[in-house]
Amino acid sequence: FDMLLGKLEKDGSRKPGVIDKFAGDTRAIISKVALEAENKGLFEEAVRLYELAKNPDKVLELMNRLLSPVIAQVSAPQSNKERLKNTAVAIAERYRSQGVAAEKTVNSTFYLLLDLMTFFDEYHTGHVDRAYNVMERLKLLPLSQDGVEERVAAFRNFSDEVRHNLSEVLLATMNILYTQYKRLKAAPAGTPARSQRAIEDKGMQLHSQARALITFAGMIPYNMAGDTNARLVQMELLMN
Repeated sequence: FDMLLGKLEKDGSRKPGVIDKFAGDTRAIISKVALEAENKGLFEEAVRLYELAKNPDKVLELMNRLLSPVIAQVSAPQSNKERLKNTAVAIAERYRSQGVAAEKTVNSTFYLLLDLMTFFDEYHTGHVDRAYNVMERLKLLPLSQDGVEERVAAFRNFSDEVRHNLSEVLLATMNILYTQYKRLKAAPAGTPARSQRAIEDKGMQLHSQARALITFAGMIPYNMAGDTNARLVQMELLMN
């Protein structure tokens, strides 16, 4: 394709191909080839072609479909997830440097999926505090009882690509709270009374956050994987 239709340079510009010698409207031809690739299910190929055709809406729409099934997976060298992550990060960097944006919903879904990928990467490598900070910043889940209704209302605006990952996001976040709780309870026995009180307060806060997740999971109008709610409750009970 590169020789024929042109090659995408790192800065997002297109290096001309053989087609430029013979055709006037190269973008229309590249778009047609991209659509054929998409219709055949060759989404990664289609992404490359749509980017050559300067169609960010289609680039990010297809990237969202590709990213959604892999974001919660453990990253491994040469894995499907790693390859797609590298592609997505390269696109994000190009678009940010050029000030390119797709349609609003597609755009926000793409960057949210990238952030969730960071969340899961931190989580799977055992960096629970860093993963927690990412989740807190994303404001995807309520981390206090006060925020439950607001987050349930906001959930209605999320795309299917984000919703499909909700079970995994909830379970990982609950596991982070439980890990922080266990770490707290492992404080040495001779801890001064004031520190002991601070530990108890923090324990109550973590338990309250766990309750908020369960309330949220019960209120959202979405059918999650069968045992998600049971597993959430199980972890919350271990925090008593």
